[in-house]
Amino acid sequence: MQIYWHGYSTIRIEAKHGETTSVIMTDPFENEAAIRFPRATQPDILLLSHQDRKQFNLEGVAGSPFLISDPGEYEVRGIFVNGVQDSKVDQGALRPLMYRIEAEDISVAFLGQLNRKPTDVELEALGNIDILILPVGGGNVLDAKLSANIISMVEPRIVVPIHYHVPGIKAKLGTVENFCDAVGVCKRQDMNKLKISKKDLPADEVMIMVIERT
Repeated sequence: MQIYWHGYSTIRIEAKHGETTSVIMTDPFENEAAIRFPRATQPDILLLSHQDRKQFNLEGVAGSPFLISDPGEYEVRGIFVNGVQDSKVDQGALRPLMYRIEAEDISVAFLGQLNRKPTDVELEALGNIDILILPVGGGNVLDAKLSANIISMVEPRIVVPIHYHVPGIKAKLGTVENFCDAVGVCKRQDMNKLKISKKDLPADEVMIMVIERT
């Protein structure tokens, strides 16, 4: 499995099922002067982390991916996706949708637009998680302190922070350094992509994998 970060809450996961490689992409963002959505990528599965499609750059997505923006369980090209949303909270507001993705015997949780702690119902639905991908920059999503608290609730083996400040973006977001300060003991590795297999997952510690925007 390979994980890339393109900016804001847009990630790309490339995962195999048998001999077939599938591309999962999340939350396509509108182009800005300093940061542009990678139009050349053609995903097989597109996940949206809330149901207001007008807030995403769907026209910028190439091809005809299988689009998921509602709670429920899905299987696409041998990859299992569970859209998680507690219907008892955030009534009358934009309700964030979380995802559990299972591929290559690895479980990934994507909390792209979350702006609060997950409920017990949501945590139970997410289950045991190997890789936790969550926003950390604040604004309309989780800030550094809340994100750090959620790590202890989910207990993943790897954390990938997203939706934080990069030079030139319009949104005023906190930095990944702010997030590491909130975590405290931040065992951090920086890379341009996360390439991981089940056997490579850390056994006894939580690693913060900071993926450079591509």
